[in-house]
Amino acid sequence: KGKLPAGSVLHPDLSFDARRVLFSFCDHTEPDPDLRQFFIYEIGIDGTGLRQLTGSSRDPMAGWNGRQTALIEDYDPCYLPDGGFAFISTRNQTFGRCHGGRYTPVYMLFRADGDGSHIRQLSFGEANEWDPSVLHDGRIVYTRWDYINRHDTIYQSLWTILPDGTGTAHFYGNYTRNPCSIAEARAIPNSTKVVGTATAHEAGLLVDV
Repeated sequence: KGKLPAGSVLHPDLSFDARRVLFSFCDHTEPDPDLRQFFIYEIGIDGTGLRQLTGSSRDPMAGWNGRQTALIEDYDPCYLPDGGFAFISTRNQTFGRCHGGRYTPVYMLFRADGDGSHIRQLSFGEANEWDPSVLHDGRIVYTRWDYINRHDTIYQSLWTILPDGTGTAHFYGNYTRNPCSIAEARAIPNSTKVVGTATAHEAGLLVDV
């Protein structure tokens, strides 16, 4: 209370020592709703130490190859074992190709150091990605919309990548038609399984894989 203006908070992620929380926040005091942006913040679980990690004056806000054709937004943060954090961003500056003339920037997987510096893109797909989380072996699991030379909707499955951007691989569902999407994957303690949300193109139910 009193630390941030009116706005929206999404996707909190608890640190490994359970002392801090990453979250994405959108400031609603911007009068034009089309220019409101989500960025990554961090705060202690006792309410102290609030700091903005992306989108601050220290952030160059540089899109791919210097472009700024899409509004830069950052969200879905998760802590990484090396002290940094992964997140989803529109900094790749590409657009969805199935929405006609509607403004639909694509968002992909990025990472930064713990203070928000050294932002770099980890994945280089063609369509959207979301909901990164860390598995017990240190890999990042996330949902990727695989949209190249295949059906335009039904393949939105789980992939993995190492925090340094190497080792991209399928985790589950790359050739599975139903459910067409599995999102919000999280590792189950003391297990090799993950739990996630199995969805149609715009719906969901809980599943474990």
